[in-house]
This record gives sequence, structure tokens and C-alpha cells, in this order.
Amino acid sequence: MPKTLPRVIAAHDIAGYGKCALSVVIPVLSACGVEVCPLPTAFLSSDTSLPHFFMRDLSPHTEEYLAAWEAIGLTADAVYSGFLGSAAQIESIATLSKRFGARLAVIDPVMGDHGRVYKTYTKEMCEKMGELVAHADIVTPNLTEACVLTGMDYPGEEASSALTRQMAEKIAALGSKKVVITGVCRGKRLCNCLYEDGTYFEIDSPRHMFHMNGTGELFTSVLLGGILNGHSFAESVASAARFVYFAMEQSTQYEDTPRRGVCFEPYLPNLSGGLFTE
Repeated sequence: MPKTLPRVIAAHDIAGYGKCALSVVIPVLSACGVEVCPLPTAFLSSDTSLPHFFMRDLSPHTEEYLAAWEAIGLTADAVYSGFLGSAAQIESIATLSKRFGARLAVIDPVMGDHGRVYKTYTKEMCEKMGELVAHADIVTPNLTEACVLTGMDYPGEEASSALTRQMAEKIAALGSKKVVITGVCRGKRLCNCLYEDGTYFEIDSPRHMFHMNGTGELFTSVLLGGILNGHSFAESVASAARFVYFAMEQSTQYEDTPRRGVCFEPYLPNLSGGLFTE
């Protein structure tokens, strides 16, 4: 029998400059031994945190793109979505698992950060994202996105275990099988708050007292790489947290990383086998 690689349909935007979205997803999953079929949702000249950028929403072409894949009989083991450009595009992404036979759907509901929803996201899109989460096996919101999905008020960058547990339970009630609320600050620690099969637990790590772009995609991509290599949800979350911390720490040695994002490329060999090893 010929060998096969796990295959992921990755529905994310692509930026020409800055370490985010498909520029992170493709190399990270490839390093984990996973084949990536990119579904570009928008293209941008650079990360939107920079003062000047060009963006083109690719929503008008999504269905035509997917129809061409269907015509060649493409199948996938997993679908993985991030930044989406319109309510119509979110509806298309919700059909991916059924159309391409994927057994795993990972939704990173990229809608905002630091208590603010991104300017490109309308109220309708936020509501549609809640509907998309119902199709997820794993959903990985940050604290801002968890508040949007649950309708709860943003508590600031720190949140108690009682609050994040309540959020995780509400997100699971939307239909997602597993939830991880990422990057919750607790003093000098950073917590990832997990909910699986009715059980809430936390995995924490040291916290860097600085911010870098692209950590969300980096975290979820390493998490997915672990899952597709047969590792457990908890093992894969812990691996992702360690890799993000390590890569951020190493990135301080490289030029302009606060603007460009995490310099993860030299450490991709550390992901061989799907779990991060130093």
C-alpha cells in the first residue's frame, strides 16, 4: 500500500509580509508531516497591525474554488479555518467537512483581540461564527473571541478560572466537542483553558511580558499537528503552548520581530512527529 499523509484544508487569509495566517499554517503543519491544501479567504499586503496595508476579500470566489476541488475528487482528513472575509464565506466553510469527507474540524474563530472586534467583522459575521462553531470538533478562541461567542463582557486581559470555565461550557453548548480558550493571563503565567467531554481543566506555562503577532495561528497549527499525529488533546495543547513560548523567547534575537511576528522558522525541525521537543 502506498504511504499517505494526513491532509488538511486550511481556510485562512494570506499576508505578503508579517508572520500570520497561511504564512504560519503551511510551514508548521508541513513540519508536523501534514499535507496542507490552502483555501485563501483573503489576501493582504501585510499583517493588519501595520499602519498601511492592502486587503482583498476573496469571498466572491470561494464557491467556484471549492467546486473545482469537488470536480477533481479532493478529500481531506481535517478542515481548519481562521480569518474569514464575509458571512457568505463563513457559510461556505461550514460545509467543508461534509463536502470533502473530513473527520475533524478545527475552528480558530479569528474575530478580535484585546477586547476589540476587528473592524472587518460585522455583527452578522460574529453571529455566523457562532453557527460555524457548532460544526467544530475543536474550537480555539482567545479571551476576546470567547466573549463574542458567549455574549459575555470582556473582563480585561486576566480572567478567573470560574469565568473561563463558564465561557468554555457555553461554547461547548453551541456544539463544539472540545474547547480551548487560549492565552488567558494569570499574573506571570499564561493559561490555556480546556473543556473536553464535560471536564474543565487548565494547562499553564510561563508568560512573556511582551506581545508578538501570529501567536494564535502558531498555537492552533501546532495543536492540530499533534492531533493528526495521534497525540491527545491535552498533549497537543501543552506542546503548542511550549512551542509558542520557546519561539517567542528565541525571536528576541532576531531583527524587527515585534513588527514582523514570531520568528518560528528555525525551530520547525523541533515539531517532527507532531509534538514540540527542545
